Amino acid sequence: MRRFWILASILALATPALAQDLPIGTTRFEIADTDAFPGVAQRTQIGAVSTPMPVFVHRPANWTPNDRVLIVLHGTNRDADRYLAEWTGQAERGAMLVVVPEFSHAKFPRRETYNFGSVVQADLTVRPRADWTFDVIDRVFAAVKARSGATRETYVFYGHSAGAQFVHRYLLLASASKAEMIVSANAGSYTMPTPEVPFPFGLGGVPVGREDLTRAFARPVVILLGDQDIDPNHSSLPRDPAAMAQGPHRLARGHAFFQAAEAAAKRMEVPFGWRLIEVPGVGHSNGGMADAALRAIAAGLAR
Repeated sequence: MRRFWILASILALATPALAQDLPIGTTRFEIADTDAFPGVAQRTQIGAVSTPMPVFVHRPANWTPNDRVLIVLHGTNRDADRYLAEWTGQAERGAMLVVVPEFSHAKFPRRETYNFGSVVQADLTVRPRADWTFDVIDRVFAAVKARSGATRETYVFYGHSAGAQFVHRYLLLASASKAEMIVSANAGSYTMPTPEVPFPFGLGGVPVGREDLTRAFARPVVILLGDQDIDPNHSSLPRDPAAMAQGPHRLARGHAFFQAAEAAAKRMEVPFGWRLIEVPGVGHSNGGMADAALRAIAAGLAR
């Protein structure tokens, strides 16, 4: 009997704390500010508050550590809990661990600190690369792996609306990304792959070269657009002159971005791995896009 308890104790120590730290169903944990953002002192310059970052997670009952992790980015309302709720059904059907980090207004005041990845200051001048926040995603992924025992070294990355703005800029600027597939859904504005237009609506002023674009164009990427996301007066539609030049509404802007990227890849004579998918009958709705996103992810990963 004594040997049994000794063996049980050894196994308990050797087993990842999956049941304790990441139970089946929906849960929430926090990442310390110093773990998510090493340069906390510099972030105070943009008005960011030093508080932990909430991370909302749904673990399906049939998910195993060998299965995929999907990181979802919310929109401008910073409502990570709602986004997770709208993805739980897809998580169950796709056997994916769905993770939604919350980019709160306190930690990420103003659109340049979230939508634009802290690449620029309020006056749109470019910040040093060390101050960009794209590497937060890999830090969230590392924290999830530690709690879940996930064994894959890559994740699937999806963003909707303001989250899609972050995601596609991450695609162009985060060269060391661990994302194996990227889905940008219903972004309000885009960073066009041209140096003639200043960032955030083009690549002017940011250190992105041919190798960076070649890598971005070759990635498995889906530009996902609701075919009813066509309201030119939508309350959160960016109206900067450079954004308006991309089209009158989100559907038109998504097409313009995809076509510009496809044309740039053709001029550069490099592989182009992107797809554009329109979702019929859906407007500016994350919940409405989730099923189509799941299908796109399954098709993309099966290639």
